[in-house]
Amino acid sequence: MAEQSNKNASVSRDEASLLSESDSGKPAAPAFEHFEDHGFFRIVRNRETSIFYVSWYDAANRQTRRATLKTRSSSEATKKVERLVLDGVTGNPREALTEAPMEFVSQALNYYKSEYAPQLRSDAAAETAIDNFLMPIFGTRRIASLKKKECLDVAKRLESDDYANSYVSRILSVLRAALNRAEDDGKIARAPKVPEVRGEPQKEAEELRGRELTVPEVAVLFDHVSECHLLKYLVATANSAGRPEAILEARAEQIEWAYDLFELNPKGRVQTKKFRPIMRIAATWKPWLEPIEKGPIVTYAGRPVLSVKKAMQSLVKNSRLKGRVNATSIRHTVGRWLENAGVPGREISLFMGHIPVSKKKSTRRYSPADPYHPEYMINAIAAVEGFVREINKHTKKWDLEKPGVVKPGWKRP
Repeated sequence: MAEQSNKNASVSRDEASLLSESDSGKPAAPAFEHFEDHGFFRIVRNRETSIFYVSWYDAANRQTRRATLKTRSSSEATKKVERLVLDGVTGNPREALTEAPMEFVSQALNYYKSEYAPQLRSDAAAETAIDNFLMPIFGTRRIASLKKKECLDVAKRLESDDYANSYVSRILSVLRAALNRAEDDGKIARAPKVPEVRGEPQKEAEELRGRELTVPEVAVLFDHVSECHLLKYLVATANSAGRPEAILEARAEQIEWAYDLFELNPKGRVQTKKFRPIMRIAATWKPWLEPIEKGPIVTYAGRPVLSVKKAMQSLVKNSRLKGRVNATSIRHTVGRWLENAGVPGREISLFMGHIPVSKKKSTRRYSPADPYHPEYMINAIAAVEGFVREINKHTKKWDLEKPGVVKPGWKRP
């Protein structure tokens, strides 16, 4: 016993409380092992049962306490604790952990509509899909009993009512997104599979949300810009091919100037299938970013810009460009430019956010897929710089290599 006491004395106060105190404060066997830390919380695992727990320090009682996460899956445990952190939970997390899971599809749809749809470029379309189709058809269904066949049957019925296959696919994509978000946020244990009703031929035949542009057409867009925030947005898109929401949420604090890297996925944000890459900053973008010491890279009157949808609609109207031109058109144009410039496919995929950059050093060390490797995105960035300089040859108003500078001789129409 004396020997055991000496051993315990050599353990840190934090570790001792973690390993030897139960929720009641009574001594217990050292049955827990440390797994990982998440700010205020720590994840530990019971050695005997392999069940994960979240632990935290109760300052008032000067004790480390635990609450079960009710899972043996490390990824599920991490997801639950990450959600606590994102929700701003501090102190005892039991109430947040014991929130009743969603039972009906209507709950997932309402949650998605209130929490996520307003942030989408297609927010109106998502709300229409929920209100006019998904809620009436699936709202009363239990999430756990929703089957793939039921979704396919609904798709056939809608198509028989003369709704296009692509439109039906978009409706079901909203249902899929709502259920997946509910799972990601810990509202349900597992999202039912919502099938894709389009085949490959239908996917290939679908028009891009924003059509590709020619270099002179991109220059026309720039020449009709009159608002500083929209100019910065278009410059960022031309240099990064970033999706609108990624650019608008990007902050100067995400830049690592020592390596000219811009991590477009902010810390704390869970990556989705639309990956936000770690971007090497092009020389044509650098002078636009350097003056921004902190905060969003695109602002209006000192405030973050939540959407450029209406500004882009007005810009396209004034520029008189034909066809489906919107906030994603320049992104698609950059992608085509990279292909035509002979940039390797994997590098294009990294640049465009089609595949993730691994954060495991062991899998990317000494590889051009490592953001700190001198050849990381080297071909893509060279091509993008060529793209921006080519546009600059065609612009009459803005000098894209000199932030906010109007070209000599330009006169307001």
